[in-house]
Amino acid sequence: MSELPRVALLTSPSLFGAIIINELAAESGIQLVGVGLTARMYKGKGLVGTVRTLVQRTGWRYTAYNALLANVAWTRLRLSGRPAGLRNVSVRHLRDVNSAKTIAWLKELRPDYVASYYFNQWIGPEVRAVPNQACVNLHPSLLPALRGPDPIFRTLERNLELTGLTLHLVDEGFDTGQILYQEERPVPPGISQFGLYRQQVEDGAKLLARWMSQPYGAQEVVRLTPADAALDDYRTFPTAEEVAEFERSGKLLIGPREFRDALRAIR
Repeated sequence: MSELPRVALLTSPSLFGAIIINELAAESGIQLVGVGLTARMYKGKGLVGTVRTLVQRTGWRYTAYNALLANVAWTRLRLSGRPAGLRNVSVRHLRDVNSAKTIAWLKELRPDYVASYYFNQWIGPEVRAVPNQACVNLHPSLLPALRGPDPIFRTLERNLELTGLTLHLVDEGFDTGQILYQEERPVPPGISQFGLYRQQVEDGAKLLARWMSQPYGAQEVVRLTPADAALDDYRTFPTAEEVAEFERSGKLLIGPREFRDALRAIR
């Protein structure tokens, strides 16, 4: 019996990162051998400077929402020994994914795939060259539409009825690599930013794990959007004014019990 594909995952220390880690660790068709957790802050800024910059750019509400999903959630999870998927795998906190130390660590893992999902760093050519098969990324939109760091916010902001998941190769750009597989997803009416993102993360992690478990080169290729789609646009994080308009229109960043329920569901 041939050895299972070895996977090094790049993600964020967060509630959504925990979901992704557990899903890949539970997939019987792959072997999760390493998890790189981003520790990136704005260049030249410490924690205080990073928070100040985020507040200036996105406002307090959006900053607090993201802090809840990252800092608060991850601290509570680690205090209770979760996520379970971190057991028996090599774990590194990565300030710079392209550093010599990170590349050496990745090479030691001998991965067939380096897979990123919910990861906030640009992945350079030396990292992309490490895996035996491919360096891939999962993006929660139907690329090339809604490239950028928060396609879920933009999906709801634009009142789109359809969203999707895109698995693609990582190249020099952000969310611009060759599309390998896409799936459409309906946007449930009235869903919150958090609720839609949670759905996309759960479904996307399953898609990613399933795809890597198949023999490389034999995976089904599905491209639902043409490379020159009119909606090829890159949008960065929302501004404070955009978040305020989002909420004035009746949309929610997160519902009152959603965080508690999602945190409890993580093993």
